[in-house]
Amino acid sequence: MKAFIIIVALIICIAVIINRYNLMKAYYDYQTKALNDLEKKYDKQVEDSNKQIEDLKTIAYLNATTNIWNIDYFLEKGEHLFKQEYDHTPTFTLVAFNISNIGKINQLFGPTEGDKVVYFTAQTLKNTVRNQIYAQIYSNLFCILYVDKDDKYVTDMINKIYDKLINHDENVRIRTTYGIYKVQDRNMNIMDMINYAQLAQKFVKESDELCYRFFTDELNDKFENNRKMSEEMEQALDDHKFVVFLQPMYDLHSYKIISAEALVRWDYPGKGMLSPFAFLPLFESTSLIQKLDYYMWEECMKTVRRWIDNKIEPTPVTMNISPSHLTNMKFVDYLVDIRERYLIPKDMIILEIPEKGLSNVGDVTKEIINRLHDEGFILCIDNFGSLNSPLNLLKDLPIDRIKLDRSFLAKNSESDEGLTILRYLVAMAKELDFTIITEGIETKEQAAMLLEIGCDIGQGYYFSKPVDLRTFDGMNKTKLREMYRPDEYYPTFEDYEKDLDLVVQYLNIQEKSAV
Repeated sequence: MKAFIIIVALIICIAVIINRYNLMKAYYDYQTKALNDLEKKYDKQVEDSNKQIEDLKTIAYLNATTNIWNIDYFLEKGEHLFKQEYDHTPTFTLVAFNISNIGKINQLFGPTEGDKVVYFTAQTLKNTVRNQIYAQIYSNLFCILYVDKDDKYVTDMINKIYDKLINHDENVRIRTTYGIYKVQDRNMNIMDMINYAQLAQKFVKESDELCYRFFTDELNDKFENNRKMSEEMEQALDDHKFVVFLQPMYDLHSYKIISAEALVRWDYPGKGMLSPFAFLPLFESTSLIQKLDYYMWEECMKTVRRWIDNKIEPTPVTMNISPSHLTNMKFVDYLVDIRERYLIPKDMIILEIPEKGLSNVGDVTKEIINRLHDEGFILCIDNFGSLNSPLNLLKDLPIDRIKLDRSFLAKNSESDEGLTILRYLVAMAKELDFTIITEGIETKEQAAMLLEIGCDIGQGYYFSKPVDLRTFDGMNKTKLREMYRPDEYYPTFEDYEKDLDLVVQYLNIQEKSAV
């Protein structure tokens, strides 16, 4: 009996132990499941948080308008690349580019079309550049950072982007210029690298064969000189260091001076008289050109006034109008005001408008040209033939003269085909009742040929280089040069000098006789 009780007790103990074990196991399973659920929930929350962070970073790193990476992304990723450890010496090349004609696109087609052009440019960059860092830095500035790519690869990619953009729409040509900076110091500030690439880009001209420039120390020196020039310009204007030179224009029939083009020279301390080629490209890229134009126009008016006041027969003066003026009527009021202030006859002022200023004539430009005509200014199209000359447009504008570009003359005066082109161009211009001027005449043969095909006025080194006002006044008193008539004699300047020597000798003899 006692054994039975012991066995029952053991069974009960074992049952209790098993029950507790099952309870503890159930509790453990429950706790494990709860922990697993919490872990899964936590992992999901972490995943969601990370996704939100990534989404926020993406939003922060994307340009909202064009949907490509922005400057913050470019700076962070670029800095990360520069700080990485490499098992070789890496090379880095930074390219900066923008849409060089975005202003003209906005002007001609409106800002909505301009926004579309910027968007298309951004998407072209996104679809063309692979495995490299790229971004839209500002509204019209894009950058690419190439790692371990040689110059040929970089320039090939640039040409690829350029071709896609320029051929996007034949009516809206997207023109881009590129600056390339080869990184020398990875510790340099990335914005400084971008500035260097932009500096190289500033020296790319639309007429250049290549759409890109590499940054060099020489370019940097040139930029510093340009910056110094820009800073000095205001003072130079105040000090009247910009000087009017006149290049005579001759009637090809009589070889008399009938007008003169006003050209600027800079009397630069320590360097003498600087040619406009040394500073005009810089000024034309900024608003400084407008200030210089205003200055030159008034100096020309003063010159004509001086001739009139000193009983010197005035010569009509041709003044240049920079293309940047052709979007604002304000300069017309200024021209009219100074002409009236100096009491200059209307036929004494001729305005030269460069052909590139009329390459895409909008309503504002047409209105400006019509206003200039109504105010009595004689209008001339300069550099005619340097681009695709819009003869069909000129017939609708109140233009009085066209000046054939020197390069057009040089290209077409050496062959029968070229002469045919010149002859027909002059004939068409005559049909439209234009006076024809040709610049860049360097030989007697060119002058004779131009007279033969119907040109009216000649300008060039064959006749005279640009001269200062004192020299021009001396030339203007004679107004004659040797004509292209071998069987007739016309005195030259050298002859006048000899005659003057004889007169001086005669006067000296008379003085001695009187004594």
